[in-house]
Amino acid sequence: MAVTQINLALTTALVIILFTNPCVGRFYCPTQESRALLSFKDALNVSDGIFSSWVYGSDCCSEWDGISCNNFSYHVEWVNLSAYTNHAVQGVQSGVISGSLCNLRFLKYLILNSIGLTGTIPSCLGNLSHLHYLHLKNNSLSGIFAPVICQLTNLSSLDVSYNQLSGILPPCLQNLSFLKLLDINFNQFDKSLQLAGLSSLEQLYARNFSLHEHITSSVLALPSSLKILWLSSISASDTLFHNLAGLKFLSLSYCVLDISTTWIPRFQLGGIAIRSCSVGGRIPDWLFTQYSLQGLMLVDDNIVGEIPSWLFQNNAELMHLNLSGNHFHGSLIIPDRSVRWITVLDVSRNALTGIAPCQLPPHLKLLLLNDNALIGSIPQSLCNLTLLVKLDMSNNKLNGNIPACFANYKFIQVLNLRDNSLEGSIPHGLCCSSLIVRNNKLSGAFPPSITNCKTLQLLDIGHNNFSGDIPWSVGNLSAIKVLSMKGNSFSGTIPSKIVHLKQLQILDLSFNNLSGFIPQKIASLHAISVAREDGHVLSVSLKPYHIFLGDKGHKSYSELAVLEAWVYEIMSRDELDMIVKGLELHYPYILSTLTGIDLSNNQLNGHIPFDFGKLKGLRFLNLSRNNLSGIIPPSFGEMVQLESLDLSTNRFCGSIPAQFQSLTLLAFLNLSKNNLSGSIPQGGQMLTFENTAYSGNPYLEGCPLPTKCSWPKFSPLRPSTNDIQDRKEDSRKKISWYAIGLGLSHAAGFSCVMLLLSVREGWRKKYFKWVDKILKNLFPSIRNKRL
Repeated sequence: MAVTQINLALTTALVIILFTNPCVGRFYCPTQESRALLSFKDALNVSDGIFSSWVYGSDCCSEWDGISCNNFSYHVEWVNLSAYTNHAVQGVQSGVISGSLCNLRFLKYLILNSIGLTGTIPSCLGNLSHLHYLHLKNNSLSGIFAPVICQLTNLSSLDVSYNQLSGILPPCLQNLSFLKLLDINFNQFDKSLQLAGLSSLEQLYARNFSLHEHITSSVLALPSSLKILWLSSISASDTLFHNLAGLKFLSLSYCVLDISTTWIPRFQLGGIAIRSCSVGGRIPDWLFTQYSLQGLMLVDDNIVGEIPSWLFQNNAELMHLNLSGNHFHGSLIIPDRSVRWITVLDVSRNALTGIAPCQLPPHLKLLLLNDNALIGSIPQSLCNLTLLVKLDMSNNKLNGNIPACFANYKFIQVLNLRDNSLEGSIPHGLCCSSLIVRNNKLSGAFPPSITNCKTLQLLDIGHNNFSGDIPWSVGNLSAIKVLSMKGNSFSGTIPSKIVHLKQLQILDLSFNNLSGFIPQKIASLHAISVAREDGHVLSVSLKPYHIFLGDKGHKSYSELAVLEAWVYEIMSRDELDMIVKGLELHYPYILSTLTGIDLSNNQLNGHIPFDFGKLKGLRFLNLSRNNLSGIIPPSFGEMVQLESLDLSTNRFCGSIPAQFQSLTLLAFLNLSKNNLSGSIPQGGQMLTFENTAYSGNPYLEGCPLPTKCSWPKFSPLRPSTNDIQDRKEDSRKKISWYAIGLGLSHAAGFSCVMLLLSVREGWRKKYFKWVDKILKNLFPSIRNKRL
């Protein structure tokens, strides 16, 4: 008893000392491992970011971002930089995987996704025998897939997708008996895929495995343990899936499938995605045997016919149905009391007719009926879909009014009703992130309630019948990036507060009745004043997991949710029409680098603000067909990314600024029908435009106009039409005399030879002997005699 009390007292004292004395019981990561990490950092082109915490002399285990150590040995076990990819652009621009990482002998997790890595995978990584996770996704790694990976016998997850790796998958991969996940999506591997020996493999992702030719069943060998399978560019029959009894999710793209109509699979899938495949023009018969589907995607498969009711009746727990991009016709009829849990319904880009469906599942969050031939008014039953996040009914034949209840949607982010025949006004209080009602018959004043919508990023009300003034409160749209109001009857002046829209990239007020001046501080539009080289596609930020998993949150459905999140990230991108380079172009996606101002076809007057050129990120500018006057500001030469400039049909005077010669990206220019004078600058892109770009300026001179045109020596001569005709006639004359002379010389030479051979027999014998000798050397098979 006394001994026990003594041991308890000693243990308590030791614990107190360890936790109170800063100099006792504190361990740091080994010096060799911290130096290895710093060497890895030095091999990257970094600008701080998360690496600002990687400081020599500090504890890498407790103070460095992205690093975790063992709680007892303090050896580095985790290097995970992917969690920080959204912080300060991760601080990494490029770099290679340093071999110094191979000194982290106790490393279990190496996750370096999306950090700009280049070069090859170091062969010494095979020495990391404790490694369980190796994820190098979404970099620019190249070279042969290293067979040294086969030495990582404890590996359970390998992800090298979205790189540029090539060669064959080494057969020794089948030695990885613990491997459960293999992701080789979007690389350049050879078409052979022999993986039957991976007895523990549950997830295989091999999309775009070979885009040059289809993979045949003879080079495919899949393990029976698979639960999730992604493949593309294969040509196979049902025998490929014969032993996959435990398969739960199947994704096929760009495939040719020759599956028997009597085939009954051994599996019951939770999710199927078949995209851009050859399936014989009809819904595959074997889908009728599936009764547990939570997600079904048949996209761009050229399927013809009506949407069968058994798709809904056989799968009562269906949460996602995507049949877009086919040739389904007839009406969309969803059987009553079926698929009550469906959250995503996409039947866009088909040939559906009749009225829009009235009976729809109450939990719908994404409803896409666009690009069909639906008629009638928008059903009031849509008001019951209180969870809607995106509603797209564009490019149909709908009429009537926009239901007032749309303003009651609490979660709506995207509402697209463009290209219909809708009338009336926009409902009061409607607020979302993207509102597109372009090309309808809507009328009335600009809806004042829209200016209270703080989340609005894209507003396109073009080509309607709106009228009245543009309210000054439009300057309250702090999140707006695209504002298009073209083709209406708006009047009054451009509100000066429009310059407060710091995120505005595209402003289109063309084809209205606006008057007054261009706002003097328009150069303060911050998003256009910054020159951008690389951009991303603008899209409304949907929350894919919240949307696609649905209210029931089925865990077995998670992988289909990931796939469909990717699909709908693309489909949620917004579209826009703009007049660019004299043509109205349709942009299916809006890049962050797409910037433009179009104020054409109005009644604006006054001068262009002198500092307009501060908009250095501007790519398209159209101020044509107004009453603008004064000089063209020299600051235009600072808009280094300008690609299209139209100032035609105004009253500009003075000379064309010499600074225009620095606009090296300018591909379209129209300064016609003004009062410009002086000489046209003769450098840079100015030499590439036709005279129509400058016509209608009576006092303008210099090439390409005929007045005082003297092409610089370094520029290609531009001959007139008469010069070209004269050259053609001279050429024909020269060719005629040359042909005549050539014919006469041949005739004369042949006549002389024949004459000499006929005069003397000795010359004739020597000549034919000489010919025989030449023929014998050229053709040894010819006998040595003259025929």
